[in-house]
Amino acid sequence: MKFICNECSKTTDIYKVKFAATTNGLVCKDAICCDEYMKQVRTEEYEGIPEIHRNEIKHSRQAIEEKFNNKMKGE
Repeated sequence: MKFICNECSKTTDIYKVKFAATTNGLVCKDAICCDEYMKQVRTEEYEGIPEIHRNEIKHSRQAIEEKFNNKMKGE
């Protein structure tokens, strides 16, 4: 994601973004410049809600179905 500083117009690209909720809305914790949070520059690449892909076994569809089936059988 691309961010820009409102004070000095410096830009930065951050690829792993961690958002935090503040009174000003969602801000990126790592996008700080001039002692203020930078604003996100919206591009076609980063519009909308991101897709989350889980690769842990416990979150796979197969693991969820097995757990459900075991509960239905009383195991």
